[in-house]
This record gives sequence, structure tokens and C-alpha cells, in this order.
Amino acid sequence: MATARTRIWRQVMELSPVCSGSLHEQYLTCGKATCGCHDRKEPRLHGPYYLWRRHIDGKQVNRTLRPGPQLERVREGIANYHQLQELLGEWLVQEESQVLESGRAVAPSSKKNFKRSLRRR
Repeated sequence: MATARTRIWRQVMELSPVCSGSLHEQYLTCGKATCGCHDRKEPRLHGPYYLWRRHIDGKQVNRTLRPGPQLERVREGIANYHQLQELLGEWLVQEESQVLESGRAVAPSSKKNFKRSLRRR
């Protein structure tokens, strides 16, 4: 069990950068009325621009990125974040099975008696 745990933590420590959130591709219009992006028949929108959305302190934070190294780094960070979530899920399954095997967790005797045992506490 310890070797699988060690493997997971080694993989977690190798993940860098890690970024939460998501990327959204956008094509936008500008403020110039005579620009081709305002053509009714065949608009030529500006872009692509990429919107990086994430939550910080309970608030949604957006940042617009252009194609380039910053965008690729954020894209890599988001992929690493998803990998981190998978590894933590693996670790959790192993930890929970270890708790049940070692007898540290007490399972309720039955559904019928479970509520009654909660009231006694």
C-alpha cells in the first residue's frame, strides 16, 4: 500500500504548473463602426482570444490571453490540474480502503438500527 501511495505523491510533486479553471475561445467585434467585424453578411471577427475563467476567494476571475507562451502555460496548468484531481481520487480510494481494512472505521449494524444508534450518542 505504501508503494502506491509513494508513487501517487511523487507524481503529484512533478506536476507544475497547476492552474484551476477553464479556457474559452472567443472572437469579438470592436468599437469601430466601419470595421469588417460589423459586416452583416460576412463579419470578420477579431480573434481568437482566450478567456481563462477561474474562481478566487469565491469570485469568478477572468483573464484574456492571446495565443503564445502564456496561453500554452495556462493550458498545460489546467491539464495538470485535471491530472492532480485524478491522482487525489486514487489516493482517496486507497486511504478509505485502508481505513476499512484496519478496523478504524465502524460500519453501522443495519439501516433499521442506524438511526437509533445515532440518537443514543
